[in-house]
Amino acid sequence: MPTTKPEKPAPKSPQQKAKEKQKDDEYLDEALEETFPASDPIAPPKFDDSKN
Repeated sequence: MPTTKPEKPAPKSPQQKAKEKQKDDEYLDEALEETFPASDPIAPPKFDDSKN
C-alpha cells in the first residue's frame, strides 16, 4: 500500500505572519505581566479542614 505525504499548508502571507506574531507577542506580554515580579511569594489557597 503506497503511503502519501501529508499536504503542506499554503504559504502564509506577510499580513498573516504579522498578525500571528502580534498575537504571540500579546500572549507573551500577558504571561509576563501575570508572573511579575517573580520574587513575590505565591499565595496558596486556604483550606478549611473543620468541615470534615
